[in-house]
Amino acid sequence: MAYIPDPGDIIKMHAWHGVVLKVFCNDQGQDTVLQVQTVRNVFRGYPPEFIELNAAPDAVSPATRADLEAEIQYLQQMREIGLQQMLDSIRVEAVKN
Repeated sequence: MAYIPDPGDIIKMHAWHGVVLKVFCNDQGQDTVLQVQTVRNVFRGYPPEFIELNAAPDAVSPATRADLEAEIQYLQQMREIGLQQMLDSIRVEAVKN
C-alpha cells in the first residue's frame, strides 16, 4: 500500500520537499489528491499544488524537517549566487536624467 500522508506531514516528491496542507479522498477512498506547498514553489512565488497520489503512488515518501530546511538553505544559496552573477554581469550602469 502506498504512503498516504496527513495534513502537516513533510513529504518528498521526486527531488522536492513540501508540507501537506490538505488531503482529499473520494467516497470510495480510491482516489487521493494532496494539496502541497513545496519549497520550490515558495521560491518561485507559486501557490500550493495539487498532487494526484494515485497517478504516481511511489513518488511520494515521508521526509523530515531537516530535509525541508536543507532544501530551503540550498535554494537560498542558489538565489544569492544567481543574483550576484546577474549583478556582476552589468557592463555599465545606465544613468537616467
